[in-house]
Parts: sequence; structure tokens; C-alpha cells
Amino acid sequence: MALTKERLKKWFLQRYKFTRQSILVTFLSIAIFALTLYFMNVMANVASYLSPNNTTTPKLSDRLFDAIPSITLLWLTDLADALMFAPTILLVLTHYRPLYLLCKVLLTWALCNLMRITTVAITSFPDPRDGCQHALGEFFTTFRLHRCGDCMFSGHTVIFVISALVWTSHGYHRFPRRYRWLAWVCMLFVWALCIGSAFIVIANRAHYTVDVLVAFYVAGGNWYLLTYLFDRYIEDKGKLRDLTRPWGSGPDPRPHAQERAARRQRQLEVSDPEKSGALEGHVQMQPVDAVAPEKEEESEYGVITGYEPVVQESIAGEIQVEPGQSSRNNGRETEGSGTVELPGEAYSCNKSQ
Repeated sequence: MALTKERLKKWFLQRYKFTRQSILVTFLSIAIFALTLYFMNVMANVASYLSPNNTTTPKLSDRLFDAIPSITLLWLTDLADALMFAPTILLVLTHYRPLYLLCKVLLTWALCNLMRITTVAITSFPDPRDGCQHALGEFFTTFRLHRCGDCMFSGHTVIFVISALVWTSHGYHRFPRRYRWLAWVCMLFVWALCIGSAFIVIANRAHYTVDVLVAFYVAGGNWYLLTYLFDRYIEDKGKLRDLTRPWGSGPDPRPHAQERAARRQRQLEVSDPEKSGALEGHVQMQPVDAVAPEKEEESEYGVITGYEPVVQESIAGEIQVEPGQSSRNNGRETEGSGTVELPGEAYSCNKSQ
């Protein structure tokens, strides 16, 4: 029992890092999403109020309406939302970077809401469904699903597509390599459910086909736009590390990241072994095969050769000569341990071996 608690604690702390930064960013993402969702509801009420009565105004012609029989099972549309969204929330909360992925999902959804705010009431459509109800005012306090005129574009389909994209981008790597076939099965199932749910929306006449198609384009485009921005300007620049690397400065625990690092290392070993060794932490040393040539120093007293000057903090203007060594002054060698006065810098001379 104690071992299980320790494992759960380690699992939790490896994924959730509650710091001031992570809490602030997560709260800000939730606040932005909530604001856009509220104002989208306001504009949907406005669109419903302005939409023409579909009992007196002909509905728009739609090719799939001609091909798909009409049904009156609106609860199937809401059930499809739940079937797509609930497992997606579970995936997000158990992800290696749950707060990071949660912020990404909420901001993508918020961007879709913002686009829907600008489109839902700008052009009025006669609702494709018979028996729908119009909003009668009180735009800021009325909350209702399946209103008349709430058409462009489909909010239900946005949920379907975002959920499917979360599984496509982040669910595939949750499976070990030997179970990747199961990941493909899950992705095919998710996308089949997504497309099937979109057909349910059309069959219920909750939206025109164009509303559903635009929702696919908007949700997909916003998801990959946010993915690019997060990767380019947050992960690559090392920002928000409490969200992007909740496990800290240690090795990346994600299996696909470890596989990618190992694959890059193997490629590097083939193309550049020396660089590969340096990346592994080894220091590449160059062997010394030859004795360094003797260096000469010019001075007003002559040429001093056979010694390699090294600057030291000593008395300015002196060259220290060790006992038993010799110096050459104007062609004459001098034995002893005395000093040779030189103006300017101080040198300590060690005879080259």
C-alpha cells in the first residue's frame, strides 16, 4: 500500500508542477476561454433574434440534406459531444505535460469561439430545423442550446475536431512501440466518431453542411496554429518550463522523446563521430606529437632564445633565470641564477624540453 502511494505521488509530481508561473498561465487560459464562451453565447442569442422565421422564409438549399434523411434526435448530438470530449479530458489530465496541453486545448477552443463571435450574427440564415425557438431578447442572461439562427459555424463540430486532434497529436505517443498498431486503431476510431458525429449534426438539421465544413477548417487551422506558436516561441525558447518540462531538468521521460534522441544520436555517430563523442560528454584531446619550436624574444640587450616566456606577476622589468640555465646576451651565454633587466613587461622563462 505504501509502495502504491509512493508511485502515485511520483507519477503526480512528475506531471504536475504547481508554481506561481504554472498556476497563473493555467488560470489565464481558463479565464480567456470562459470569456470567449460567454460572449459567443451572447452573439448566438443576437443571431437567433435576428434570424428570419423559417416557417415563412424558405430554407437554404443543401446537397447533403437531399442525400441524408432527416431525424429529430438532438440528444444524439449532445451525446456525441460527451463521447468525444470526456475521453479527451482524461487524456489531457494523464498526459506527461497536462497543464501545458490543457492550456493549448483551451486557447485553441477560445480562438474558435472568438472567430464564431464575429461570424454567427453577421449574416442571418433561416434555421434548417423545423420547430426551433428564437431568442426574444435578454441576450446577456439567456443560455440555451439549439436556438434558431445559431448557424455559422457549428460549435458542436469544433468540439469533435479539437478532441480528435488532441488524440492524433498527443495520444499516439502514449502507446509503447510494440503497441503502436493499437494507437492507429484508436485514432481511426476517434476520427470515425468525429466524422460520424458531424453527419449526426447534419441529419438532425442542427446546421447546414457549410457550417460543419467551416468548423472543420477553423478548428484544424487554429489547432496547428497554436501548435506552431507554442513550439516556436515557448518550447524552443525555453519559456514556461514549469509547464513544458514539469519533470524538471532531468531526462525527458516521454518514450517518443527518448526514441527521437536515440535516433539523432545514432545518425550523429554515423555522420560525425567526433561531435557525437563530444555530445556524450567526452572531451576530445588532440595528441601532441612534436616539441614546440623555440621562441625568440627581441630586446635591446640582444636575443633570448631557448625559453618560452610566460607572463607572471613579478617585479616589472626582470627575467627570472633558474639556476643552471643559460641565457644568451648579444651572442654570449651567461651561466648563473641572476636576473636580466628588461624595460617594460616581466617574463619568467622556462627552458623548452
